[in-house]
Amino acid sequence: MDLSILSEEPTRERQAILTIEPLAPLSIVSTLPGSYYKSLDKPTKANLCGMFENVLGWHIGNGDRSKILKKMKAVYKKSYKSYKITDFKGETSAVGYKYLLGHLFKIELPVIPAIVTRYDDYWTQHLKHDDARHLKGTANLSYHLIRNKGQLPIDDKGKVSDTTFGNFLKENYSDFPMYYTSPTPREFIVVQGNYQIKLSINSCLLEGLRQSLTENNLAYLGTSEGWVDLSIKEI
Repeated sequence: MDLSILSEEPTRERQAILTIEPLAPLSIVSTLPGSYYKSLDKPTKANLCGMFENVLGWHIGNGDRSKILKKMKAVYKKSYKSYKITDFKGETSAVGYKYLLGHLFKIELPVIPAIVTRYDDYWTQHLKHDDARHLKGTANLSYHLIRNKGQLPIDDKGKVSDTTFGNFLKENYSDFPMYYTSPTPREFIVVQGNYQIKLSINSCLLEGLRQSLTENNLAYLGTSEGWVDLSIKEI
């Protein structure tokens, strides 16, 4: 991956219109609301950053993001002293997503299409824990453990305690799936028309997006099922 754009001067000297055409129902969630995921009506800056990274072909783990942001801050302090610290924040969304491109564009004016309908559906959430929740959440484990799991001590009510399940999981963690799935209610929206968002954007980011969109203009917004068609036009 070419990440050289991240060391560019954080100017936003060009103006462009980003058009987002939804190809499927969307669920745009910016926080962790608990047991119900309510959708926003429009994408946040974090959503756009994730979508832009998707278009550029960036797939970066959380640990590497922290290292990249640390290097970006060092470059910023050394090379771009004339900018206010607010021009580069190294921002993190409410759900822990550390976005890398936020300092290279600014949302000026979003045009939001009409929402035709809202509905609830179940979304398969992938979770990871180191206690009984993980063991109870997955139906899969190594066949080597099936006999041992069946021989775990039970209490007076004929049940295995959460503590016993948790200890069994910790002792055999590598023989369980890394994640378990949990059906979670989530709101989806269907819109009529396209999102159009005016951006003040860095030249290198604009050209990178334009080049990438000539090869593949499909991305996702909100969830991996929220497919959208993208175009960006300078004004």
